[in-house]
Amino acid sequence: METQKSVVNISGECFDYVRVFSDGVWNVRRNESILQHSLVRFHLQLVSFVFVSNLFHFLLKRFNLSRITSEILAGFILGSSGVGGILDAQGDALFPPFPDQVFASLSKLGYILFTFLAAVRNDLSLVKQMGTKALIFGFLLFLVPVTMESSTSVLFPHDETLSFTVRAQKQFLSSFYISIMTSSQFVGVSTILMQLKITNSRLGHFALASTLVGDLMRFGYMSLNGFRRAILSTSARIGAQVILLSLIFVAVILVVLRSMIHWFIRRTPEDKPMKEVYITVTLAILLGLASIGDSVGMHYLFGPFILGLVVPAGSPLATALVAKVDTLVSGLLIPLLLTFCSTRFDIVDFVHSFNQALTFQAALMGYMIKLIISIIGAINCKLPLREAAALALIVNAKGVIEIGLLLSFGNLELRNVESTSGIFFVFLLSGILPPLIKVLYNPAKQYIGYTKKCIEYAPNDEEFTILVCSHRQEDVVAAIKLLEYCNPTKQSPLCILGLCLEELVSSLTPVLINHQLGQKASSLDGSRSQPIIDIYRYFKSQNDKFTQVNVFTAISPLKQMHEDICWLAFDKTVSLIILPFHKKWNNKGKMISNSTDLRNLNINVLDRASCSVGILIDRHRNHILFSTFSTSEIYQVATLFIGGPDDRESLAFALRMAGNPCVQLTVMHFVAENNRPHDKWEEMLDLEALRKLKEVSKSANVGYREDIVRDGSDTAAIVRSIAGHYKLVITGRHHEPDEEAVSGLKDWSELPELGPIGDLLAASEIDCKASVLVVQQQIMKASHSGILN
Repeated sequence: METQKSVVNISGECFDYVRVFSDGVWNVRRNESILQHSLVRFHLQLVSFVFVSNLFHFLLKRFNLSRITSEILAGFILGSSGVGGILDAQGDALFPPFPDQVFASLSKLGYILFTFLAAVRNDLSLVKQMGTKALIFGFLLFLVPVTMESSTSVLFPHDETLSFTVRAQKQFLSSFYISIMTSSQFVGVSTILMQLKITNSRLGHFALASTLVGDLMRFGYMSLNGFRRAILSTSARIGAQVILLSLIFVAVILVVLRSMIHWFIRRTPEDKPMKEVYITVTLAILLGLASIGDSVGMHYLFGPFILGLVVPAGSPLATALVAKVDTLVSGLLIPLLLTFCSTRFDIVDFVHSFNQALTFQAALMGYMIKLIISIIGAINCKLPLREAAALALIVNAKGVIEIGLLLSFGNLELRNVESTSGIFFVFLLSGILPPLIKVLYNPAKQYIGYTKKCIEYAPNDEEFTILVCSHRQEDVVAAIKLLEYCNPTKQSPLCILGLCLEELVSSLTPVLINHQLGQKASSLDGSRSQPIIDIYRYFKSQNDKFTQVNVFTAISPLKQMHEDICWLAFDKTVSLIILPFHKKWNNKGKMISNSTDLRNLNINVLDRASCSVGILIDRHRNHILFSTFSTSEIYQVATLFIGGPDDRESLAFALRMAGNPCVQLTVMHFVAENNRPHDKWEEMLDLEALRKLKEVSKSANVGYREDIVRDGSDTAAIVRSIAGHYKLVITGRHHEPDEEAVSGLKDWSELPELGPIGDLLAASEIDCKASVLVVQQQIMKASHSGILN
C-alpha cells in the first residue's frame, strides 16, 4: 500500500510537507533543491537583501540619495523587475510566488517598532512654541488631503470581465493612494530634514511644527471617522461596543500605563541608566497593545503610537528605548520592510500597463495638486519663492510610513499594477526630492553678513553682545573667568547670551529653550543644563550693574548644532561667539577627551557664523568656582600680533579687557626680519591698529614689545618661552600663507581651525598652563547689493 504524504495548507493552496531546515548541501535529493527549505531560503533572502541594498547605498550616497532609495532599488533588482523576471526558475526558487509569512511578519513587527519609536521621539511641547503661521499652514496640510479623499472618485471603464468585488477593490485602492500620497507625515518630514542636515534651520523648524499640527488634526479626524463608520457599517449596538472598547483602550494607556512609565522614570536616579526590566516591560506592553488594539476593532498601530506619545521625549526611558531598539529597527527590520515590499513590484508590467494604472495616475495628480497648494500656502506665509518651493517638497516627502501603509492595506500579494505602483511612486520621490531641496534651499545663506558685527568696528557707546557656548560645566567656568575681565561700562554694557548645548538622542524634534521667558525642559528628562544655568545666574547676581545675562538651551543633533549657534548669533546681532575647544585636559596637563564631533561643530560655526568667533582652549584646568568670580587678582594677558584682520580683532578684544584695572596686558608684535608688505590696504589697517595701541600703552597696565623673527621657527621658540608666564594668550586664526613670521608652521599644523599659532599653543608637547583664545574676525561673504540681487 502506498504511503500517504502529509500536506500542510498555506494560504489556501496545498504543498508537499517540507522540513524547515535541510540536511546540508551535500545531501540534497534528486529533483529537489536546498531552497525548498524555508529556513535556508530565509537566510539566503536575508543575505541578498542586506548585500544588494548596502552595495547600492555605497554607490548612491555620494549623490545625496537616501538609504530608502537604495533599499527599494535592491527589492526591484531581486524581485520581479530583476532576478525574478530574468531568471524565472532561480527567481521563483529564491522568492516563491506564494505569500512569505516570515518576511511579512518581520516587516510588520518592524513597522510597529518604527511607529512606536517615532511617537517616542515626538515632542508635543513643540505645539506650544509654534506661531500662527505654522498653525495655519498645518491646518492646510490637514485639510487638503481630507478634502481630496472625500470629494474625489476614480471611475474605471466598464468591463464585463470585472466583478463587483474587483471593481470595489480598485476604487478602494485609488482612494487609498490619494489619501496616503497627499498626506504630510511628521516622521517622514523629520527623516528628510535629518538626511539633509537642515533640521535646525528656520525652514526645518517651520516644517516640523506645521506637520505636527497636521498629524494631530488628522489623528483626531480619523478616530472620529472610524467611530462613525463602525456605527453605519454595523448595528448601533456593535458600533457602541467598538466605541466603548476603544475609549477604554485609550484610557488605560493615558492613565494606567502613563502613570507606570512616569514611575519607571522617577525610580531611575539622575545620570544612571534605566533598568533592563523597565525596558523589557515597556516593550512587552507595546506588543500586547498591538494585538489588543487589533482585536477591539482598531488598527494594530494605534496602541503603540499612543504609548509612544505617553513616553516623555528626552526622558531616560525614551533614551534607553531608542538606544536598545533603534539599531534593530533602522538597521534590519525597516530595510527588510522596504526591500521585501519592493520585490512585489514589476517595472516591466508597470510600463506596459501604465495607461490602465489609474490608481497611480490618480495619486500622481493628487500629489501635484497638493504640492502646488503647499507652495501657494507657503508664499502666503511670507516665505520667498525658493524657500516656499523647498518647504512644499519637504512637507510632501514620502518614505517608510507610506510603504508600511501599503503593506498593511495595499494587498501587495496580488502583485498587480494597482496594488504595487505606490512603491514605485515612493521610490521616485525619495530619489528626486533630496537633491532638489538642496538646490532650492541653502540654510547657510541666511547668515550671510553685509554689516560689520565684530569687535574691531564696534562703537564704544553700544552694547557689546557675546554668545558663550558650553557643553559641560567646566566649559562655562572657563568662559566666565574670561568674561569677568571684559570691562562692561555704562556707555558700553555687556550682554552675555549663554547657550547650553545638549545632544538630541531620543527625539526627532530639536528644541531651543529660552530660560529668560520661563521656559523649562521636562522635569523628567534629567537635563544636564541646570548646573550651567545656575552658574550663569550666579554670575549675573555678582555683576548686575552693567551686565545682562540671558540663558538658552539648545537640544539638537550634534551634527546640526551649529545651526542653533549661528541662528541665535544672527537673530541677537552678536559680535563674538565663544566656543569651547574639543580637547580637554586634567589638572596634571594630561588630555582626557578628544571629540571629533565637537571639532566638526566648531569648524562649521567658523565657516557659517555672521560675526566673529573665538575658540577658547582651557589648559588651566584648576579653576575653583569661588575664584572664578573673584577679580581682585592681577590677570596677566598676552596678545600675539603678526598682522591681518584676525590679529586686529584679537587686539581689539584685548584692549577692551585692558580697560579693567585688574588686567595686565602685554602685546607682542612679531616683525619679520625682511619685512615685505603683502597687501598695502591690510598693512595700512595694521599700522593704524598699532598706532592706537601705542597711545594706549602709555597707561600702566598695557605693555608693548616688538620681536624680530626670521621665520616660523623663531616665532615658535618665543611662543613656547612665554606660554607659562600668562593666564590668557589671545591670538588670531588666519595669517597670510607666505608671511615670514609663520613660514613653515603650517606644514606641521594638525588643527587648521586654530591657525598656526593657535595650533602651536594647543599642541600636547608644549607645557602651557594658560588659557588660549583663538579669534577669527567676521567673514564678509557678500556685499549688501550682492544679497539684494
